[in-house]
Amino acid sequence: MNKNIWNLYKSSARGQKAISLFLFKENEDEVEKAREIFQKTCEYFGGKEIEDYFLENFCLAISNIIADKFEMKENEDAADYFVRLIDNLEIGFTDVDKDGLLFKIKDEIPIVKQKDYKTLCSIMSEISLALYVLFPDAFFPILFREQFDVLMKILDVLEIPLPALPAKTDKRGRLLFYNDLCNEIFKFKEENSLTTEETCACIYDFALMLVEDDKDTENLPEPTNIWLTGGSKEDYETFLKEPVAGNKSVWTCNENTKRGDIIIMYVRTPYSCIQSIWRADIDGVFTPFGYYNSRARVTNGIVVPHITLNELKADSYFSQLPITRKNFQGVNGVQFSAKDYQELQRLLTEKGFDVSTLPQLYSPDLKQFADLKNEKDVEEKLLIPVLEKLGYTENDWTRQLSQKAGRKEKAIPDFVFFPKGEIHFQNAPMLIEAKFDMSSNIERTKAYNQALSYARMMKSAIFGICDKDRIVIYKSKNDYFDRFKPTFEKHWQSLNDAETFSQLKKLIGKNIIKAI
Repeated sequence: MNKNIWNLYKSSARGQKAISLFLFKENEDEVEKAREIFQKTCEYFGGKEIEDYFLENFCLAISNIIADKFEMKENEDAADYFVRLIDNLEIGFTDVDKDGLLFKIKDEIPIVKQKDYKTLCSIMSEISLALYVLFPDAFFPILFREQFDVLMKILDVLEIPLPALPAKTDKRGRLLFYNDLCNEIFKFKEENSLTTEETCACIYDFALMLVEDDKDTENLPEPTNIWLTGGSKEDYETFLKEPVAGNKSVWTCNENTKRGDIIIMYVRTPYSCIQSIWRADIDGVFTPFGYYNSRARVTNGIVVPHITLNELKADSYFSQLPITRKNFQGVNGVQFSAKDYQELQRLLTEKGFDVSTLPQLYSPDLKQFADLKNEKDVEEKLLIPVLEKLGYTENDWTRQLSQKAGRKEKAIPDFVFFPKGEIHFQNAPMLIEAKFDMSSNIERTKAYNQALSYARMMKSAIFGICDKDRIVIYKSKNDYFDRFKPTFEKHWQSLNDAETFSQLKKLIGKNIIKAI
């Protein structure tokens, strides 16, 4: 973190306001303060008024923790306390007795039962804020529950390591991930000599000024998958009915959604119809603190003639699809095949719609890559031949490089270009990390985090990750890499196109990298 810029911010009117926002004073109305915090995050994402359930959940969380007397035991650290809390917390209705003390109302059905980890994940923002109010020196509020990608970008810009993500099926592990996050954030707090409220202001206001909001929705990668997702009547009225150019919105998605993919919007009750077609603006984002574990943003919406559920049931092709037979229940994240999409366009054509305006699947001929079996094959059969075409020879990169990391030597695998240094290599302009398969968002996040840590260690201006399907290049902007907006992302087969290859050569050609 740039201390000079931070100090200017901290002494500014904006900085003072943000810091005071997260300072809970004695005898202050905690609910009203929580309202202000949730309102700020709501406004950042383009909303006007916060939803009532944020405050309701916050009040339920903090009142149940107090009523059940979940206090830290002597010599109990915050991480152990949190484990005990999530394993035993049951959320129900509370009341105040004649002495002004909170108590749990008996004979009421719990709102959240013990060990209902999935529901606890869905209210983690509210729980974490309640813990911050009660134990400000031990816990940190995680406010971007649904748009976890924004929090990831904040951590990146402040160079706070993102802990290893839990398995998507491990609901308890998704909650325990909060402990790992708090640990990294409090390390950052101590390293920069910040107060707790300054740390909150740094992450939820200062860092947001440093994160670039890329409004480019035209240069999306070619779509290679088609996914279904569902919207409500409210979604239809507020966002879907008349899409505004450049507007983006967060939706539940399949974890394998890739930036550029086609998203078909099905609007549920009372419309029950396919209503519009969109593009994924980012890869599917693993969201540990949410009821559903994957989210994506959509953009470039095109409204199409409504194709109702009854019309789909009456069609000889769609009536046979499992999702139609299930009346589009569980629609979020269901994959559409190329044939399904072709048949959907048939129905739209019959309604007089010009389907040439719709995005179409990119279908590379990948037969030549069918014998790829492991990471070494990706390096030897895909990456190295491309590097040679870009002008490199084997003398221009180093593999399995040994690098000093603290007191230990750390192996940096794969490809480091033009490394410099006497005993240990202090810097290199570019590195590329190869994997076999990054199709899931968790695997891609792991690959990105690993390459990013190497790039920071080597002071690299450019780094790449690749697998059997595609190559992805990231270029630093003001010492910041945007994990969700790579500079270049293409399937290997696309590099056969002269213009596409020229773009890559202008970005990472030997003469370009050697001159950095």
